Amino acid sequence: MTTIVSRALITFSAALIAFPCGSMAQQHMPRTTKESIAGQTHTKSEHLRGTVVLVEGNKLAVRMSNGQIRNFDVPASRRFNIDGQALTVEELKPGTTLNATVTTTTTPVTERTTTVGTGKVWYVSGNTVILTLPNNENRMYKVSEAYRFNVDGKPASVHELRKGMTIAAMKIVEEPRVEIASDTNVTGHAPPAPKPVRSAPPGL
Repeated sequence: MTTIVSRALITFSAALIAFPCGSMAQQHMPRTTKESIAGQTHTKSEHLRGTVVLVEGNKLAVRMSNGQIRNFDVPASRRFNIDGQALTVEELKPGTTLNATVTTTTTPVTERTTTVGTGKVWYVSGNTVILTLPNNENRMYKVSEAYRFNVDGKPASVHELRKGMTIAAMKIVEEPRVEIASDTNVTGHAPPAPKPVRSAPPGL
């Protein structure tokens, strides 16, 4: 079973791109690419022991090795390896001992969206710039103080832009998330069969 956990955190970073800045007819509309970058994977294993107390449908109550009772909702597809036989949760008997190994694998993943484009400065004021794109559409952008555009092969801040300049820029948006994969392996032993009750001899 694999669970994907996403965090509502979006970080923005920008990088300078060296584009030749020719006439607008030679420029291209912004191009966007997406990629998933996986980080270092971490694996953790947990061992659990307990004895079945009660089974009702897919609900299982187990007395753990520390004496606590834990309740589990078991998927119908889960199989328990009991004395070499694959049993469903409904086939478990009270008194069955269980040994579970839960292996959890955590992988950080960065979803990166990169947009590259060129445009001509139509208006600029403070940190706001309006660019005319190659299709003559105007778009407005809020630019950070640290960002640098490429103007004729040289870096330029938003305050150095002037109307009519042809610029090139790249924007990177990164959204981190975490993938969590969990695998559970359960083995155990069925309770011993009850001893037969001896009948009393006649006359006693």
